[in-house]
Amino acid sequence: MTCEEARQYLWREPFQPVRIRLKDGRSFDIRHRGMTLAAEAVLIVGIPPKEDPNAWYSDRTVWVRWPEVDAIEPLPEPAMPTT
Repeated sequence: MTCEEARQYLWREPFQPVRIRLKDGRSFDIRHRGMTLAAEAVLIVGIPPKEDPNAWYSDRTVWVRWPEVDAIEPLPEPAMPTT
């Protein structure tokens, strides 16, 4: 995957949550636009705190080179409660 291909997902308007899959089997769910930075050589992924996985801020970051990224795909929509 290239930076330009990733930006098509990460900069989409309106933002749609995505899952980033790495070739080593790790994956990261990105629920908020500000949790990634797509630079030319690396993708910086913000990891939210374990106690608040939906947080708008990161507890730490992971730097990933583009050749390590296997895919970026939309997260499944949560099921709507029935009445």
